[in-house]
Amino acid sequence: MDRDVERFFEECPTNSSAVAKVQSFIQRQQDGSGALIRPIVCVTSGGTTVPLERHCVRFIDNFSGGTRGALSAENFLEAGYAVIFLHRRHSIQPFTKGLPSGQILDFMTSVLEPDEGPQHGMHVSESASELVSNCVQRAQDAAASGMLLRLPFETLFQYLQSLRAIAQQLRPLGRHAALYLAAAVSDFYIPWPQMVEHKIQSAEFGEGFHLELQKVPKMLGSLRHVWAPEAFLVSFKLETDEKLLISKAQGSISKYGVHSVVANILETRKEIVYIVHPGAKNGGAAQVDEVLRGQEQFIEAPLVAKIVQLHKTYLGGEQ
Repeated sequence: MDRDVERFFEECPTNSSAVAKVQSFIQRQQDGSGALIRPIVCVTSGGTTVPLERHCVRFIDNFSGGTRGALSAENFLEAGYAVIFLHRRHSIQPFTKGLPSGQILDFMTSVLEPDEGPQHGMHVSESASELVSNCVQRAQDAAASGMLLRLPFETLFQYLQSLRAIAQQLRPLGRHAALYLAAAVSDFYIPWPQMVEHKIQSAEFGEGFHLELQKVPKMLGSLRHVWAPEAFLVSFKLETDEKLLISKAQGSISKYGVHSVVANILETRKEIVYIVHPGAKNGGAAQVDEVLRGQEQFIEAPLVAKIVQLHKTYLGGEQ
């Protein structure tokens, strides 16, 4: 393992709460003989915070709300996968897309209305009844089937600790496991030993406060070759410059050996994505497949369908 990666985990606070839950979840996907009933995918979702203090008051964040991860998790469930949903706490959840988002009061006033009579009860409005009923039913079905495990995180440290723990638990499953890294992970951070213990006092810094961040060690190599070397690994690449997009995605394949890269431009990410992978064509050179939203409500349906197809090919040993 890369020494920078080792040092990161040696220094950051321990978070091992995911291990027992993941072990139990994997066991539920096995039959009486221990054989796996269905493939398992870990879908990561939402953004990571970068704390500025150990007792965190201030932090650096990004705009990711977790839409792509949540919708992708839904589509993996529909494709027959068991899903470990590693998500930012309070981010968008599977089966909630279409429900009013934002503040809880906005949600309540959009879908609830008061009962008639003196009891001051509430009920779902007729206009929202079908939508709410559908979302609730699908969520209940997923919970009853035991095919969805939700694991929350907030900080960069919690995310990477949990991702490593999940990958290590998935390792014995070989090619029947997949990791779909849709979370928006911070590129820069303050190492834990360099972080102050308590809230930074603004009075101590006069007219300005200078912050020096370090690069987060690249974990893809460790994930691909050490933590879960046979798992089907899908990473994500978002850019604002279209000229860099495909070349940077190809770089993730050549440098880290990921099996697929979902690449998109910020402004058009809901309409079009590119899946870059080492295809059988062109002598094994990277192949680029374009995925369009088309008539679909959300692009995640055709996106996940293509990833499932590539995973099946990988399971068959054809690449």
